[in-house]
Amino acid sequence: MRHLAFAVAGVLVTALLGCGDKKNNETGGVSDTSVTVAPPTVTEAPVEARDFAFDDRQGFAASIRQQLTELDGRIEQLAAEVKSKGGAVSDRAVARIRESRKTAEQSLGRIDNATADSWEDVKLRVNRSVEDLAGAVEGAMPK
Repeated sequence: MRHLAFAVAGVLVTALLGCGDKKNNETGGVSDTSVTVAPPTVTEAPVEARDFAFDDRQGFAASIRQQLTELDGRIEQLAAEVKSKGGAVSDRAVARIRESRKTAEQSLGRIDNATADSWEDVKLRVNRSVEDLAGAVEGAMPK
């Protein structure tokens, strides 16, 4: 019982001394190392497929082409880092990405043949192919 009383007394003393108000200029033993961090650049969010009506097919196609152009640049970065050249990306991964790119290009061609009745399905398929390509590129990027 005596040990319990000493333990409780020790906890109380520690709590009373350790939980006092800190002064604003105290840093808790850590020197002030303020660093100014620049905010990350925010790229414009991709335009959603639902934002384009059938009458604005060409606007949708232009939006998809812009996304594909950006992805092409990233694909070229990956191609420069293939393992056969000593990089971190496998040749097979780049080949799969290039196949996905071809698929995205083929789905882009469907826009011109879309009808008002098939427009929503065409938009969905085109967006899905571009999203799949973007996911493949992102997944293959070296960490």
